[in-house]
Parts: sequence; C-alpha cells; structure tokens
Amino acid sequence: MLSANAKWQHVFAEEKSPWEYAVDLANWSLQRRIRSSRQLHEVMVDFWSNHFHIPAIHDLAWCYRNQYDAMLRKRALGKFDDLLVAASLHPSMRLYLNNFESTKDNPNENQGRELLELHTVGRDAGYSEDDVKASARILTGYTVAVWEDWHSSYQPDSHTTGNVRVLGFAHANRSSDGRAVTAAYLRYLAHHPATARNIATKLALRFVSDDPSPALIRVLSRRFLASGTDIRTTLEALIEHPEFARSRGTKVRNPIEDYIATNRALEIKAKRPTDSDSQFARSAIWMCQGQYPFQWPRPDGLPQRNAPWASASRILGSLDMHYSLAGQWVGEKGSARFRPHASWLPADRVRLDRLVDHLSRLLLGRPASDRLQTAARQAVGYRAGEVIDRDHAIVQWLMPRLLTAILDTPEHMSR
Repeated sequence: MLSANAKWQHVFAEEKSPWEYAVDLANWSLQRRIRSSRQLHEVMVDFWSNHFHIPAIHDLAWCYRNQYDAMLRKRALGKFDDLLVAASLHPSMRLYLNNFESTKDNPNENQGRELLELHTVGRDAGYSEDDVKASARILTGYTVAVWEDWHSSYQPDSHTTGNVRVLGFAHANRSSDGRAVTAAYLRYLAHHPATARNIATKLALRFVSDDPSPALIRVLSRRFLASGTDIRTTLEALIEHPEFARSRGTKVRNPIEDYIATNRALEIKAKRPTDSDSQFARSAIWMCQGQYPFQWPRPDGLPQRNAPWASASRILGSLDMHYSLAGQWVGEKGSARFRPHASWLPADRVRLDRLVDHLSRLLLGRPASDRLQTAARQAVGYRAGEVIDRDHAIVQWLMPRLLTAILDTPEHMSR
C-alpha cells in the first residue's frame, strides 16, 4: 500500500490522478464484497464506511483513504470504542473534517461537531454550541503536514489547554499533550447511552426496517453498553430478535448492493485486470448507476432508508444492469468468467416452468411464484410446457431475458 506522500508524488508527476486512486479503491472493494466468503464482515465494513464516511475523492483525504479502509476492516467486528478512537484520529479524518488545521489560536469546529452529531450521540442528545466548541478544543494538536511530506503527527504546541466539559464529560486538560484527554473523551462518548441508541438505530435501519420498534432499539442499546460496545455481541442480539427474522425482503438494495448481489447470483468471477479500463474488474463502478462506492458528497454517508433507492429511474437503471450482466456484455472478452448459458439447465431436457422454478431457487432462494412464472413466459415468448434443451432458442440467445426476468423482481432487489 503506497504512502500518502508517494501518492502525491505520482500526482505531481502526472503519473496518476486522485480520481484514479479513488476508482481503484472502489473497484477493489466491490470485488472483495462480491467474492469474499465473510459476507457479514464485508457488510459491516460497508456499514462503518457509511457511519464514519470519508469521500475517497476528497481534495486532501484521498491520499490516506486506502489506509483508512484497512483500519475499518481490521476493527469492523471489534469494540466500537476502539473503532471510534482509530477513526476519529486517523489522518484521513483529520484531513476531511479540517482538524489538521485546528489549533489553540484558531480552532476549527468541523470535526468536533460531526463527532457529536454523526459519529456518536446524535442530534437528539441535547449538546450545545459550547459543547461543540469544547469538543473542538479537545481535538486540537492532531495534524498532517499538508503539501510537505503528508506525515501525520501530534503537535503539543497546538493543543488548547484548560477545563473542558462536553455533556457529562469534564477534564482539567492542563497538559499541552492532550492525547490522554482526547482518548478519554472519545471513549466516554463511545459508552454514552445516546451513542448506544444512535448505533442501535442505525443497525436496525440497515438490517431490519425503516421503522424498527422501540423495543428492538432498547435491546440493542442495552447489549451494546453491557458488552462494553462490542460490535459482534450487539449483532448477535439483533439476529436473535424476532424482528430480524421477520425482516426479510423489507429493505431495498441500493445500486451498489444490487450490483454485488447480481454478480454473486450469476456466479461471475472477474479475472485479474490489466491496465485497460475496459476490463471487467475495472469497469465495476460504472455499473452502479453513478453511485460510486465511497463517493457520497456529504459526511453522513449513504441513506439507509428505502425511499431514496426506490425511484423509477433507479429501478430502470438496475433492470439495465441485470440484463447487461446476464447477457455477459460487460468488460473486455475474457476479462471475467461467466457461467455458460447451458449450465443453468438442471437436466438435458426440462419444461420451461420447471426451469423457471429451478432458476428462482438458485437466484432468489425460493420457489417461483405464479407471478414470476407469468413474467418469465412473457420474457421469452414460450408456454409453460415448452421443453428446453441445449439447442433450444432459450439457451442459445434468450437466456439473458429469462435470467433478467428473475433478477428484476422485488425478491432480488430487496434484502
């Protein structure tokens, strides 16, 4: 992994642009999410990437964004208090939220505010503007040598000393080396009941529904605090709750999730890419309907509710993506392995209705409904009793239509 300084040297030499580094990270992440057998880990990396969101193309933060991603991956299923400290003090976060230029003579409130509003207790916790200012003062001293060697460091001369109070946290803050008070402050916020409710609510929105019950939020909050902010333990409480079992199919997949799920369903395997941008692995982000991974423009991360992902234009974009992947029309020839169309047949000869049921079980994990049977017949123009073999038109050139009819269903486009 290249250092931040090495990346900037490549940029100054016009050998590579920040945008290209951002695209590489996005495509690499997509392939990890498609191919990994540790799906919960990948989902939680994505969850924390949204919670502690940093755009990969930010003017300055991009140079540390790969290292930031590695940090999130390492801690995605650990303790939230450890994750909060690591994310808050990471050079990429310092650059994104301007804390690198926050000093005792000129404090910048950006990270102090987002730490409270987005990353921990949330807006409803009742913090004040004075709390935001104190939060910013606590964080002073952490910097990055911008436009020099991009080294991240702590500068005691820049730290604001003196009594600080934020919500229930209070500290004399006498030392110019404020790293101890910063760590204590961050861990206090991590264990705050309002933070527990905030994280519990976000997890419920991600995994259960747009309207999770207060009872579920209470259960998750209590487990979060009782476990010492252990993420794995909190997830276990979520999975054990009856609302989770009833939640299947209630959440709309966003375009990125849809692309990943479609690749996995169709068993597409990208090959190691060359330098060509038209290679399958390098073209992945262009299939996400303009919603490139790590490119959300605001610090709040991608929306977790259904409505933003349920527009007509988004649905039409997904239908086109499904058809392109099912038709194997993406990327240079030979840059990915696709299942041969004949391999989808469960036997040498099979009726169309049984083929549709077989494909539904493979791609959707459930038998084909009457509605799906009707849609599939309309897609290929044959009756239910039509017998299909390897030489049939459905296998030879209509299989993309048949596969797409199954992928274009709510069952595939929700989770």
